[in-house]
Amino acid sequence: MHTTQQPSSTVSKVWNQWQQARNLNPSQYVDWGDHPTILALLYGEMFGSPSTSIFDYLKQAYPNFVNSSVLSLCAGDGAFEKLLLKQGVFGTITGIDLAEERVGTANAQIAEFEGRLNFIVGDVNKGDFGVALYDVVFAKAALHHVEQLESMFAGIKKCLKPGGKLVTVDFFGPTRFQWSDAQLDAVNHFIDTAIPDTLLKRADGSRHHNINRPTIEAMIAMDPSEAVRSSDIDHLIRQHFSQIREFQIGGALLSLIFDPTVVNNFDCSNPQHNEIIHAAFHYERRLMAENKIGSDFKFIVAQA
Repeated sequence: MHTTQQPSSTVSKVWNQWQQARNLNPSQYVDWGDHPTILALLYGEMFGSPSTSIFDYLKQAYPNFVNSSVLSLCAGDGAFEKLLLKQGVFGTITGIDLAEERVGTANAQIAEFEGRLNFIVGDVNKGDFGVALYDVVFAKAALHHVEQLESMFAGIKKCLKPGGKLVTVDFFGPTRFQWSDAQLDAVNHFIDTAIPDTLLKRADGSRHHNINRPTIEAMIAMDPSEAVRSSDIDHLIRQHFSQIREFQIGGALLSLIFDPTVVNNFDCSNPQHNEIIHAAFHYERRLMAENKIGSDFKFIVAQA
C-alpha cells in the first residue's frame, strides 16, 4: 500500500504538538516498550538474560561502536540518544528530526555531552545525509514514519563509511495499522478475559477495550506519517543491506494491550500487574510460534 506523500509541514506540526504536550505532562512510560517488566521479558527472550539491555548487547556484540560517529534518524527530543551516550554505546551522535519543537528540546539538554551530541532539523524522507560521514545510522521508532523509503535508504547507504551499519529498533507491522483479524481477536480476548476494568481505565475516564482496525482516513488525520509504509520496510532493508542480524521483538499483541493510554496503570512493583504482563507476553509468544501472528517490532543490525 503506497499513499500520496503528505506535506512535511503537516507532520512537523503533529510532532511539535506532541512534544509540547509531553513537556507539560511527562508520563513515566511513553508506550509499552518502556515498561520495565515487559523489557525484562523481551531481553530474556532476545539476549538470554532479563538484565542484558539493548545497550549491553550492542556494547558486547559491536565493541567498536564506542568510537563511532552516528546519525540518528527521527531523533525527536533526543532522550534515547542521550542514553546511548551515557551507556557508552556510541562515540558521537548527530540527531535529525523534522519537528523544530522536538529538536529545540533536544538541543537544550546537551551541554553535559561536551560536543559529542547535537540535533538538527531535517526531513529524513529526502535522504540528504552527506557522503561517507558516519560509521552507523541508528533508527529507533523512525523508519515507520518515512514515506519515501527508497530515497531514505539510498541516502543511508551513501552517508555510511565502508563497512558501516544500520541499527534499527522499529515497527515493521501493517501499514496504517491495518491489524489482522487474528491479531484483533487475540487482543480483545485477552483484554476482556484477563485484565480488570480498573487497569483499563484511561485518564479521560473511558475504558480501553474493543480494539478495532482504524480507517486510513483516521490514521492520516491523526498523523500522516504514522506507519505510512511500515509493511514495506523489511524487504527494502534486505534489498539495500547484507549480513542482517535480526531479533523478533513481537508486540503484535503487547503494543495494543498495553497501549500509551493505559500502560502507566501497570505498576512494575505490583505482583498482580506483573502476572498479567507475563500472561500477555507468553500468549503472544505462543501465537507467534504457531504462526498465527507475526512480530510487528524488530531489532535489526545490517551492514551496507
